[in-house]
Amino acid sequence: MGTPVVAAPTYLYVKHRAPSEDPPFELAFGKALDVAISQYNYYSRRAWRPLLKQAQRCAMAVLRSELKRLGVEAGREEVEEAARRLWRMLAAWSKSPYTGFLRPKTRALIFIDRDGGFYGALYAQPDFADAVTEHYYEVKSFNVEERPRRHVEVQSRVFALLGPLHLVYFVEVGGFYELRERVLYADLSVIDDVVAFLKERPPGSEVVELGRLRASYPHKVYVREGGAWRLAKA
Repeated sequence: MGTPVVAAPTYLYVKHRAPSEDPPFELAFGKALDVAISQYNYYSRRAWRPLLKQAQRCAMAVLRSELKRLGVEAGREEVEEAARRLWRMLAAWSKSPYTGFLRPKTRALIFIDRDGGFYGALYAQPDFADAVTEHYYEVKSFNVEERPRRHVEVQSRVFALLGPLHLVYFVEVGGFYELRERVLYADLSVIDDVVAFLKERPPGSEVVELGRLRASYPHKVYVREGGAWRLAKA
């Protein structure tokens, strides 16, 4: 075997460093919106008619499935209110500039610590990507400015290592929703904590060969030499 690399998905790192404190119903709601907007973007490139009703049906199907999976017994009024929220959010999404983006293939962030002799990697897949500019987009169903979440911060710092990250979020204004964004850039200080996490070889991680990792995923490589991290040349 060639050079071994300890690799893990980004969600595992986020879960260990900042477990989500959102109620199960909100987790199900966020999942429903995530799937619906992803499907909307995918099919809107192929359809000649508006897809808002189809997106709503998709969102509600995912919401009910997730509530069942999580064991949440939601009342009729709560589900109906969620349906109204989803409709207004999807309506805002359908008019946004983000509908032209698709979900990217999973990327690998590879960390080569030449000072410590360690190789690690995180698998990362933001919600959307602009293939032309190599900017990435992560969408949240809530106002991240008014309701900051530690897990969103941790996740965003990792995704920003791929390239400029647009953190897109929904804001309710006068009974309707609009989309806002905050752009984040790479902060290399997060890499030390990521490497410390990977060195623990947490359950859910795996060991893969470096050459295979490079061949299997689009990737970016960060190298530490002389105590400082840098982005390696492609």
